[in-house]
Amino acid sequence: MTNWMWDAKRKTASVDSKKTERIDLPEKGFLSSILIKMNAVNGGTSNVANHLHDCVTKIEAVGAGGETMKSYTGVEAQALSWFDGLHRPWSQKVESADSYNQEHFILNFGRYFGDTEYMLDCSKIVDGQLKITWDLATNTAVGATGYLGSDQDIDVNYLIPLDWAGGAPKGYVKTTETKAFTSAVSGIDYTTIPRDNPIRRIMIRAYESGISPAATLTNAKLIAGNNKYIPWDNSMKVLKDLNTVYYPPVWNYFDDIFAKDATTTETNVAYSTDPKLVPTDERSAWPKSEAYGKITVGLDDLATPTAIASEEKVRLSAVGWGYHNCFMLPFDKPDWKPELLLQAQTYSDLKLELTQGNAGGAVAVVTEEVVAQ
Repeated sequence: MTNWMWDAKRKTASVDSKKTERIDLPEKGFLSSILIKMNAVNGGTSNVANHLHDCVTKIEAVGAGGETMKSYTGVEAQALSWFDGLHRPWSQKVESADSYNQEHFILNFGRYFGDTEYMLDCSKIVDGQLKITWDLATNTAVGATGYLGSDQDIDVNYLIPLDWAGGAPKGYVKTTETKAFTSAVSGIDYTTIPRDNPIRRIMIRAYESGISPAATLTNAKLIAGNNKYIPWDNSMKVLKDLNTVYYPPVWNYFDDIFAKDATTTETNVAYSTDPKLVPTDERSAWPKSEAYGKITVGLDDLATPTAIASEEKVRLSAVGWGYHNCFMLPFDKPDWKPELLLQAQTYSDLKLELTQGNAGGAVAVVTEEVVAQ
């Protein structure tokens, strides 16, 4: 009899503050999804603008034969799983002293969490491994004003259809960070897109604090077959508009930030339509300004009223598009039809041309292929 099995590979396992954790993939059967949870405790003063998704620098699923099924960052993992399922797993992001933080990362080998039509056939991967690389000192040194460094753990669960009798999967979704670079003030950058398999989606990330993604990258052009076929040639703003047609807004929340009046902070939502600040004391809190995910906090004492000059807890949330400043060029919308995926294997060349418009942005291109095993 077939049923879902949650194969717990790590159960609240204590880990070092910096490590690459290696966990064997199953030797047989099918693997639909992987759920990773990471927890860490703040230092005794605070831990401001230092989140676990930034500290998880690489998540990989690889085989000893050179296969790479998954390879991308924690930020990209969260954005990808949002596009897959249109929801975010519960998280706890807190910046105040001695507080507990928790974030989730999902790897889907199918089109969504728990897909059985597309899964990884583990019997065809030699010595498969999941590798998770993190460093809690990525942004801030471990200690009083960062993560404590001595109290963190991970949970890892494999989602497996036990004794699956529904037939072999049609393939699996391979996802890789194809290129990452820092944007220049101008000029064109080319990313070579894989041509071994049909392309499901191409995700583009363009992040600069307080800067429009459409300013960091002014245009994206996908070129196939020596300019004979141009599936996409338009601005990042129009790509954002396309995403608003295919995907609902994402809601991102923080249990609390640690802020005073005029503090600037990030919502992780590039185009926010409704940023909110809620005080935890007798205060008036509001966003003084907002620019592409960067807000300036307004925080007053209601009694006086005067601006609050020392940090305290404030709850932050935002709704909008561009989770982690990521935007999707989808070939699987509005419905999944294998024949309408980008048939990359039929072209002599395939490249993504990105026109740069502002220096210093973190740019990444993530490609998803549909691989038949």
